[in-house]
Amino acid sequence: MVSQSKNVLKMLDEIATKEVELATEALASAMKVADDAQKKHDMLIEYRLGYLDNLNKSLAIGMNAEAYQNFQNFFKKLDQAIAGQQDVVATAKRQVSVHRELWQESQRKKRSYDVLITRSDKRELKVEQKKDQKMTDEYATRISRTKR
Repeated sequence: MVSQSKNVLKMLDEIATKEVELATEALASAMKVADDAQKKHDMLIEYRLGYLDNLNKSLAIGMNAEAYQNFQNFFKKLDQAIAGQQDVVATAKRQVSVHRELWQESQRKKRSYDVLITRSDKRELKVEQKKDQKMTDEYATRISRTKR
């Protein structure tokens, strides 16, 4: 009976270990997506700042209305791209949070099985020690009987 329940615990522990591995991989993937999205967002912001600097230089030396309108249209599209990328970043960060929670839950489950296995091992060891003590006591009793 003890061995059967221990086998079940070991099997559940192995399943939990695989779940932790899968959750770890999913979290790492989500974190990479979020990091890549943030880098792209930062790049767009830097790109915008560079173009803003170009606009300011062009305005300082003089620029016609058509060129100014082109800059304005470009900034409008760039701002839309930045806003869209910010949405991507926010979605990616939410996914990281979801995957982190799943990973933490799988870790808790794994630790629970580890605790149960440790308790089972301790109980099994206690039973074995009692058996050994009983055998030792019986052996000592037999020897003392034979000496009389």
